[in-house]
Amino acid sequence: MSLQIEQITKLEKNKACSREEYIECLFASIAKRYDIANTILSLNLHKSWRKFTLRQTKLANGDTAVDICTGTGDLAIEIARAVGTGKVIAVDFCRPMLDLCVRKLDRLGIKNISLIQGNAENLPLPSNVYKAATIGFGIRNVSNVERAFSEMARVVAPGGSVVCLEFSRPKGKLFARMYNFYSHRILPLIGGLLSGSREAYEYLNLSIDSFLSREELSDIMKKVGLQDIEVFDLTGGIVAVHVGVKK
Repeated sequence: MSLQIEQITKLEKNKACSREEYIECLFASIAKRYDIANTILSLNLHKSWRKFTLRQTKLANGDTAVDICTGTGDLAIEIARAVGTGKVIAVDFCRPMLDLCVRKLDRLGIKNISLIQGNAENLPLPSNVYKAATIGFGIRNVSNVERAFSEMARVVAPGGSVVCLEFSRPKGKLFARMYNFYSHRILPLIGGLLSGSREAYEYLNLSIDSFLSREELSDIMKKVGLQDIEVFDLTGGIVAVHVGVKK
């Protein structure tokens, strides 16, 4: 067990709950300030990352898609605009996040998203239906990554795509050192001030440091039956987009 995983485990034990319960409580605690914190801490780059992710789905007007671990719905909203007359199912297990998403959809007048409270590892959705399944900044938070990808592959129709946007480890020694200083020293401080929960943003760094490599994530996608795996590094490798196709 790595130091980072040990630290995460200690955080969970301090809350006397399971990993899933801990993650749900963590995100519930920062839900109200989640969007503004994302914008400030990513220097507004999260919007361009999601737009790039959307392009990899190759969705068009009239298509259907599912967005897993949707949070407050930012990626689902991008997808909903792309599919037009089509339909998006947005799934998350954290009720406070979904409540904020409802208010956001009402404010924006978006009608083609249906919200479901559910678990990424056991999706309450039919098989072989959707043109694409996406997950943005959520795969490292699930208990069983292979199970979550298997579920995404299951609900996608043959020829459809599974697209994963997630934080990664930056490439280049100098840039990596600069980013690590920001993410470990500056980000938790600012995130804590914005959200009221420094612990949530300390967890963010620990979860990234202990997460799977690009290659390991690709191997899992292949294992669940996805093919033609592509990996795109964005912003020097701060984030990576994995794309797989269901044959």
